[in-house]
Amino acid sequence: MKISVVTVAYNSAATIADTLRSVAAQDWPDYEHIIVDGGSKDDTMAIVARHAHPRLSAVSESDKGPYDAMNKGLARATGDAIGFLNSDDFFCRPDALRLIAGAFEGGADCVAGATTVVHRTHPLRVQRHYGVRAYARWMLRFGHMPPHPSFYVRRSVIDRVGGFDPAFRISGDFDWMVRLLLRHRARMAIVPQTLAAFREGGLSTRDFTAKMTINREMGRSLRSNAVASNLALLWGRYPFKMTQLLGRPKDYPRYLGAMGLPTPPP
Repeated sequence: MKISVVTVAYNSAATIADTLRSVAAQDWPDYEHIIVDGGSKDDTMAIVARHAHPRLSAVSESDKGPYDAMNKGLARATGDAIGFLNSDDFFCRPDALRLIAGAFEGGADCVAGATTVVHRTHPLRVQRHYGVRAYARWMLRFGHMPPHPSFYVRRSVIDRVGGFDPAFRISGDFDWMVRLLLRHRARMAIVPQTLAAFREGGLSTRDFTAKMTINREMGRSLRSNAVASNLALLWGRYPFKMTQLLGRPKDYPRYLGAMGLPTPPP
C-alpha cells in the first residue's frame, strides 16, 4: 500500500521541520510526502528545501484557505490511502505508517489512530490525549470526530465521497468525516497507539470565538447531511473533552529521539 501524507502549510517556519523529520523517519517502504504551501512569506519553503528527499514534493502558491489547500493535496496525491499531517503536527513514532497500513489489511475504508495534544512551544508537554479505543461513529452527532492528524482514508473512498468543502472556515474536516462515516458508512479500523501529535493553539483551538464558529459550522454540516443533532448536543461534548486532560499516553514521547525530534533531558 502506498500512503500519501499531505502537509498544508503557511508561514510555518517555527514548526514544519518537526513535521518533515517525523515523516522522513517512517519505516514504511512506500509513501510520499506532499507539501502544499499557501505562499509563505517566512522561511517555510527554505526549510522544506533543506529536508529534500526523493519522496518529498512541494508546491507553494496562494490558495483560498486551508480546505482549498487540502483539496490541492488530494489532487496531487497518488497513494492508495491519504491522510493529513499539517505543519504544526508530527508523527510520534517511526512505525506510524506501518501501523496504519496494517489496519487497512482487514478491508477498512479508513483508519483512525490516537493523537496527543501538546503545548505549542514545548512539544514534550502533553496538554491532553485523544484516544480512539472507544470511538464510535454516532459520536459525530455530538461534534466528536476522530483526530484528524491520525486519520487516513482509501483513495477509492475519497473518489466516491469527494473532497473538502472550502465554504467551511474551521470545520471542513468535520464535514468531510460526517460524509465519510455517516452518509457513506465508511468502515473504520482503529489503531490504539499514539500515532501523531498536534500543537495546541491552531485555528480550531485558538479561543472561544473559534469554538462558536466550529459549533455553528458543525450544526450546518449535520443538517445538510440529514443527521439529527442540535447546538446543545454539540456544546455538550466539552465536558467529555475534559476527561482527555486526565489521560497521558504511555507511548509518548518514547520514540521521538530516534526520529530526530525533541526528547526529555537525561
